Parts: sequence; structure tokens; C-alpha cells
Amino acid sequence: MLFKRKSKIALLACMLFSCVVLAVSSAAGAGQPGSDADPLVTKSYVDQKIAQLSAQIGAGSGTGGNVDLSAIAQLQTDVGDLTKFIIDALTEIETLKGRVAALESGYMVVEAKAGQKIILAGGSEAILRSGSATAIAGTYGTLVDASAGLDLKDGANITVQHLLISSRTDGRGLLIKSNAFLLIRGAYTVQ
Repeated sequence: MLFKRKSKIALLACMLFSCVVLAVSSAAGAGQPGSDADPLVTKSYVDQKIAQLSAQIGAGSGTGGNVDLSAIAQLQTDVGDLTKFIIDALTEIETLKGRVAALESGYMVVEAKAGQKIILAGGSEAILRSGSATAIAGTYGTLVDASAGLDLKDGANITVQHLLISSRTDGRGLLIKSNAFLLIRGAYTVQ
């Protein structure tokens, strides 16, 4: 009787140990992104594999004998759309990196001539140090005069030494009335 009880306990312990080993091994097999079990790949590797599959499909070496041409066309369209999305995302990332670098570099001295427009990107700041200028409103709003605590309407005179902020990239900026020097932090264009 004692022997049966010990064997049941031993059997139960073996089953419990087996479950623990199985759980640990399946968790380890799942892999973390970028690990040996789930590596990251480059765009060129994905393009190479797509080209190989396309060549196999074109040669008729697929399994099953019947090829669904509409499904292949849809897959090619999807891959093209995905590629375009990735390229657009990378372009936007590079644009944002440029804006961040411009903001991190601090204020730059900009000399502007009468008649020029200084168009500020979203998040950019400007301080008119000398000369005169008026505000240019954008599509969705106006420049903020942070020093005075108000929005500058289109054509409003800009006070020297006031901090101006553009909250959006929509055409807001300054129209230079007389030769001027400005301090600008962030992205801008001169027109």
C-alpha cells in the first residue's frame, strides 16, 4: 500500500516536472524579435525572396499545379503598396530627423531683405532682432507671439525682441518690411 502511494507521488512529480520543462522550452522557442529564433531582416533580403518566389511562380514550379493568377496579381499589388508605404515612412523619418536636428542646433542668425518672406515650419521659433516685419497667417491659423501672449493676425506688425512660435507647417511666417536680422530655431524657408 505504501509502495502504491509512493509510486503515485513519483508519477505526479514526473508529470509536473514534464509540464514545467515543456512550458519553458516553448517559451524559449518563441524567441524575442531580433533574436536567433526571430531575426530581423533587411529590405534587400525580403526583395530577394520575393524575386525567387516570383521566378518559381513564373516557371510553374509551385506545388499543386493550379495557379490562381488573380491571387498572384493581388499579392504583387499588396507587395507594391507595402513597399511604397515603407519608402514613404522612411522619407518622413528623414524629414523629422532634419527638423529635430534643426531644433537641437539652437538659434541661427538669419539676415532678411525687404520683401522676403520667412515661412516657418511647425514647432519653429523666431525672434525679430532688428528691422520690421508683419505676420503671415497660415492655412489653419496664425503665429503665436509668446512674449505678448496673443495670436498675430495676418498683416499684424511684429514687435522686435518678441518670441514667435509657429505651431504648424501651413505657410505661417513673417513678411519682411525693412532689412532685418532674426534669430530662428527650427526649420524655415526664405521666399
